[in-house]
Amino acid sequence: MEQIVFRSTVSSYGTDKYGNKRYGITISSKLREKGEKLYGKEVIVIVIVPDDE
Repeated sequence: MEQIVFRSTVSSYGTDKYGNKRYGITISSKLREKGEKLYGKEVIVIVIVPDDE
C-alpha cells in the first residue's frame, strides 16, 4: 500500500448522463508522476477540513 498526502480542493465536474452532480479532486502538477500512478485505480480518500477555512 502506498500513501500520498497532499492539499487540494474538491471541484464540480458537471453532471453524469443521469443528471447527478460529479465532483473531483485536483492533483497539483508537483505530484504529476505520483498522480499518473493513481489514474484508473480505486483509492481510499480521507477528508480533513482545516480549521482556517
